[in-house]
Amino acid sequence: MRTLLIIIAIYQGANGALMLAAPELWYGIAPGVHDTGPLNTHFIRDIGLAFLAATAALLLALNEERRTAAVIAALVFLGGHAGLHIVEMFADGIGPADALRDIVLIVVPAFLPLAILRRSGESLRRAAS
Repeated sequence: MRTLLIIIAIYQGANGALMLAAPELWYGIAPGVHDTGPLNTHFIRDIGLAFLAATAALLLALNEERRTAAVIAALVFLGGHAGLHIVEMFADGIGPADALRDIVLIVVPAFLPLAILRRSGESLRRAAS
């Protein structure tokens, strides 16, 4: 579980760091982002900071005593961001390739920490009994 948390944190943190440090580059290479409107470096950097905040929470979740609170904190942004993409998939009727891209790159990485919480909870319950 620790390894998965670290992998998710690296993925989200790398995205946030690139958004903050090189928003023009991020805008140029992020799949589908051109469809959301013109380049807005300030907005991209703001979102990059949100990804870095979620990354910090995921790293705090490495501590089992803080895991639940830290994962919930990360999900405020990551889960909300993924949820917005899901709503837009249905509301805007995006194509299968774009839906698959969003599911793989946004939705699954956002909600994997929930699986970690569930697994951690089961492990803690077994250890307590």
